[in-house]
Amino acid sequence: MLFTKKDGSLKKTEQQTESLRIYRGNSFNIDQPKEWQDRTIHTLIGPIEDDIQHNILITIDENVPFDSLLDYADWQITAMEESLKGCRLLKREEILLNNGLPAYRAVFRWYPSDSLRVYQDHIFVLVDKTAYKLTTTFTKKTRKTLGPAVERILLSFQPEKASEKMKDGY
Repeated sequence: MLFTKKDGSLKKTEQQTESLRIYRGNSFNIDQPKEWQDRTIHTLIGPIEDDIQHNILITIDENVPFDSLLDYADWQITAMEESLKGCRLLKREEILLNNGLPAYRAVFRWYPSDSLRVYQDHIFVLVDKTAYKLTTTFTKKTRKTLGPAVERILLSFQPEKASEKMKDGY
C-alpha cells in the first residue's frame, strides 16, 4: 500500500527509514529517498515591468565535473550560445560576491520572439563540486531601472557550503 491509513496503522519499517533523508524546502519538509536527487530551480518573482515578469532563477548542480570556476562558466556559456537561437554574448568577467566569494558573470542578448529583445545576466559560482547559476532577465529599459537593485540581490548570494570556506579565508 502506498499511503498510510487515516488512523496511522501503517508504519514505516526501519529499512524504509534508513533509506530516507529529510528534504527541507521553503516552508516544508518531506522524506526523500537517499538515491533521489534534488533538482530544484529556485524562482524569486519580481515586478512585471515593460511587459515582462522579472525574476531570479537559482539552479544548483552537485558533483559537477569541473575543478575551476572558469571551466564551469565556459561550459555554461557554450551551452547557452548553442541552445538559444540568436543569442549573443555581450560581456563576460570575473567578479566577487559581497562576501568575497569568486564568481563569473556573463551577459547575453537574445530574441525569445520576433518582437521582444531581452538581456540575461548569469552569475556562476563554484564551491568544491557544487555549481550555482543565478539568472535574471531584463528588457533594455528595465536593465536600467530594475538592474541596479537586482544586481545588489545577486551579489548578496551566499551558498551554505561556502560558509566554512569563507571562515578559512577562501
